[in-house]
Amino acid sequence: MEGQGRDDLLTQSLLLDEIGQSVIGMDSRWRVTYWNRASERLYGFAVSEVLGKTPIDLGIIGHFQTLEPGPTGEEIAGQIASGKDWSGEFWVRDRAGREFPVHGTISPIRARHTVPVDIVAISKDITDRKHTEAVLRRLSAMVESSGDAIISADMDGKITSWNAGAVRMLGWSAAEAIGRAPDLFTTRAPEDTNERVAERIRSGAFVPGLEARWRRKDGSVIDVELTVSPVYGQDGQLAGASGIARDVTEIKRLQSEAAAERRRLLAAQEMAHVGSFEYSPSTGATWHSEEFARIVGLGPGGSPSWEWMLERTHPEDRDGVRQVWRSLYAGSGFEEIEYRLLLPDGGQRWLHSRIRSVDGPDGKPLHFLDTVLDVTERKNAEQVLEWQARHDALTGLPNRYLITEVLQGFLDRGSRPVVMFVDIDRFKLVNDGIGHGGGDRILMLLSERLLGAVRAGDTVGRFGGDEFIIVCENMGIRAAKVLAGRIRECIRAPFEVEERQIFLNVSVGIALAGPEDTAQSMLGGADTAMYRAKSAGGDASVVYHERMTRRASGRLDLESDLRLALDRGEMCLHYQPIVDLDVGAPLGFEALLRWKHPDHGVIPPETFIPIAEETGLIIPIGAWVLQESLRQVQQWHQQVEGAEDLTAAVNISGRQLVAKDFPDVVEAAIQASGIDPEAVHLEITETVLMDEPDLPRETLQRLSRLGVGLSIDDFGTGYSSLSYLKWLTAKTLKIDRIFIRELGVDPHGGTVIELVLGMAKSLKLDVIAEGVETPDQLNELRRLGVTRAQGYLWSKPIPSERVPAWLHGRLRKPAQQPG
Repeated sequence: MEGQGRDDLLTQSLLLDEIGQSVIGMDSRWRVTYWNRASERLYGFAVSEVLGKTPIDLGIIGHFQTLEPGPTGEEIAGQIASGKDWSGEFWVRDRAGREFPVHGTISPIRARHTVPVDIVAISKDITDRKHTEAVLRRLSAMVESSGDAIISADMDGKITSWNAGAVRMLGWSAAEAIGRAPDLFTTRAPEDTNERVAERIRSGAFVPGLEARWRRKDGSVIDVELTVSPVYGQDGQLAGASGIARDVTEIKRLQSEAAAERRRLLAAQEMAHVGSFEYSPSTGATWHSEEFARIVGLGPGGSPSWEWMLERTHPEDRDGVRQVWRSLYAGSGFEEIEYRLLLPDGGQRWLHSRIRSVDGPDGKPLHFLDTVLDVTERKNAEQVLEWQARHDALTGLPNRYLITEVLQGFLDRGSRPVVMFVDIDRFKLVNDGIGHGGGDRILMLLSERLLGAVRAGDTVGRFGGDEFIIVCENMGIRAAKVLAGRIRECIRAPFEVEERQIFLNVSVGIALAGPEDTAQSMLGGADTAMYRAKSAGGDASVVYHERMTRRASGRLDLESDLRLALDRGEMCLHYQPIVDLDVGAPLGFEALLRWKHPDHGVIPPETFIPIAEETGLIIPIGAWVLQESLRQVQQWHQQVEGAEDLTAAVNISGRQLVAKDFPDVVEAAIQASGIDPEAVHLEITETVLMDEPDLPRETLQRLSRLGVGLSIDDFGTGYSSLSYLKWLTAKTLKIDRIFIRELGVDPHGGTVIELVLGMAKSLKLDVIAEGVETPDQLNELRRLGVTRAQGYLWSKPIPSERVPAWLHGRLRKPAQQPG
């Protein structure tokens, strides 16, 4: 029996060795007593290295760890000691330190053998099996977690597998579906389709891309895309088929909508004159819409290629088109360009192309989508607008923008240009006389004369209004003056407009280029010189000098200071008496404005009043003058004996008179001062009446109702119709000082005064002579019958604080009451 047991152990060991299973014999203290060849191959230790050592000593087993939850190493040892076997899967380590799983059986030995063995451990490397199992588990998980339905059926057509995707997609559970026929969820399909699919499955081929309509458990129908493949059994024979189905209902809906949208898009493109063109660079295949064919002039059945389009492109635009396509091939993804396409009939169209590339898996363009818009009308309109933006609409001449560009171009090239600013003198009067239509006609005729007067190559432009610009390249100052004279001369010839002859003069400002000049500085210089010519009386030409800019700068500084003068208390009033010539007593005072500048001293009115007029500052300044003069005269009424009847004469500008609230300002000043309105005389010059022919009569009527007197100052200098005297409700005429100067010098010096006196008498107006300075002038005025006057003969304008002293002894004494 003992020999038989020994032979059995050795025989089993040899058999296990042949099939690669490790056999390790150990004594009761777990020391190795037997180690077969399979153990050497599995663990890497030779027999001589392991005998007498435990698996723990060899490092084969560290902390005993099973693959699944189970007994510990101590528990297994106890189980072996009690005479029981143990088998299971656990982790081991070979000589190189590689850890791997094995399936082992550990058994106690109850018989005696040739080798002293109490325990036998038989193990096999299950790494490959575990890997296969893991792969299968992953595949099974993928099948179950797939969003697609994966369904298998046997050769009899019975469902054999039904994954979670099928449950979600169709609604039946696996228990409800397995064992049923596919007609559980399929709908009727053409018989030839089913037969073709079955035939291909029987031949072992896959059938991809099938489209079907399946019915869900709730009765709804879905679209699916199906791939069917054969399934083989362990014997290699065809066992059935498996299908992977994807719900494409939403995709189908979107495709249907996309197709409808494409149809709508093509219709919209046709209405909007937008064409579509698609091009595949790999195959050369193209597609185009009908509207594209119409836009590019492609005949029926024609197929445009990229080369065909390039050949039809305008030669000047081809390089731009080539660059766009190079960028697209280089991966830019999107480009757009506008270019001209030549038509078979010889015409051309402007096209706006927006090209987008669609890349393939390799990142290279797969095909191109080109949306083409016919923008010919817009381009033509843009060209018109561009011309209009650079030219004057009335005369067709270059405008300010283009003139500036031309002038700067000359300067950039280093040439020495000359700029002339030409402005019509008193053009407002012409416009008012013949209307704006006639004025426009004159401007057009004048532009033609300017073009005829300049040299070939000179540029004539209109700056706006009645201002024209002439730019001449490489011209000296002498030639510029000659040209300016020729221009003024050609303008003097009469203009025939609406059966009338209109005579004009122009003022010309000339600016020559300096080393640091820009187009703007030259235009500004010419403008300054032109205004200098106008201020000298017009019909003249002036060459710009930088001193003019300094004067303009000084005027600008003066204007800035004038805006603050009232708030700073720099304004004051002086008063000049108006005298009764019969008794030599004062009748009233004219208030005269003075500006005491902190840096420049007293600035005369003729210097700052025009600035106040131009800037509108005359409105607040005039209101202050009115309030202050009435307050002061009323104060003399109350404080100076015999001054109760003194009048206050206040100069009023045209801008004040046309202001809508002027009567309110006058009334407020009268009320604030408490003065009798009949003591207030508002003086307005005859020149203002000529410049403002449309004075608001309502304003004059309100002033008349207030009881305020209106005086016409500087009478006789207007050189115009005196018809305004009929409705102006004036009370006084003030004869200008230029006529007074001639008295006693010129035998005819009194003629104008006699005429004025006669007219005033017939209109029942008072007359005051201004600027009386000598006794001879006074004697002549008395001889002519003038009864009122003012001038240096009696007093220069004096400050308000000195007026009471001046009045002392000069006022009329009250008549003695009879005793």
